[in-house]
Amino acid sequence: MSKKEKKETITKTKSPFKDKALLEKEIADFANKFKVTVVNQSKRISDYFEMSCFNYIVRFYQLHGYDVKVQNLQSKQYRYKCSTSGIQSNFSHFLATIKFEKKEYNFEIQHNLAVQSSHDKELFTTPDISIIKAGKVKTSTTYYDSNKRFSFANNIDVMSFCEVKQFNPFPELLFNFMGVVNELEKDIMINNAINHKPKHIAPSLMISGKPNKQTTRIKLSLEKRYCINIIYDLFYTGTYTFSKTNLSNLRTKGKLQ
Repeated sequence: MSKKEKKETITKTKSPFKDKALLEKEIADFANKFKVTVVNQSKRISDYFEMSCFNYIVRFYQLHGYDVKVQNLQSKQYRYKCSTSGIQSNFSHFLATIKFEKKEYNFEIQHNLAVQSSHDKELFTTPDISIIKAGKVKTSTTYYDSNKRFSFANNIDVMSFCEVKQFNPFPELLFNFMGVVNELEKDIMINNAINHKPKHIAPSLMISGKPNKQTTRIKLSLEKRYCINIIYDLFYTGTYTFSKTNLSNLRTKGKLQ
């Protein structure tokens, strides 16, 4: 093998990137299962990865027995919300329904929805994916200096959230995620056994790239201390990670309020 071939092999093994065409096909195949088409709204590989991770979370709920349905199609197409701008009513989402102890529970899997802080009602941040009680997206015209509309969910209505990062993992990225966990789910910082039913995925950091020895050590330590998931190498192991076989390895939590 030539030096050039060796370099290409190493790059392919360690790169947090994946061919856009493969991600597009994965997203189209997922949409086909729900008999919908997807609005092609981005050329950025990071957006396609974020859409793919959103689909993995939908799959997680399916595997946990939820009935999931597409909601709010735009011109008969599924429209992902790949940025923090815009209001939720202009984008699609999924409804996840499950029966528990003879009662039906309905949740929404939302994309780039602002979430209220668990410390201060006047503060908000926007995780890439959030799971909220159905029908609880709110719109305000007083958040900004102008009358621009702002979509958000109150903290009490949020079941869990996920952050998506298209990087090879590094320590600061992992510790920054814990800052978001503290802001949105402060109880997790003091309670490592939030396992009520129905099940929800624990707050999760979903990363495209492969870990090294240092970031593997940090992942193990943080997951031991807190009810979270730090998930690596999703470009190449996403289908397995969110499969029925691996389901028990993903931490779960939930709230009934």
